[in-house]
Amino acid sequence: MSAEEIKQFWHGFCQRRKIAADVIAKGDTIIEKDPDYWADQTMGDLLDSITTGKQPS
Repeated sequence: MSAEEIKQFWHGFCQRRKIAADVIAKGDTIIEKDPDYWADQTMGDLLDSITTGKQPS
């Protein structure tokens, strides 16, 4: 998957859950840094990493 495809999925996930725009932007930045990693993770994992500040291992 490309970074753009992952971000589209992320945006849909966030829209369904009414996630704030600043959190969406943070997710976009994280996805752009390592799209291959995030292609294999859940969007819930991405949201958790943003809201808790824990970096993925």
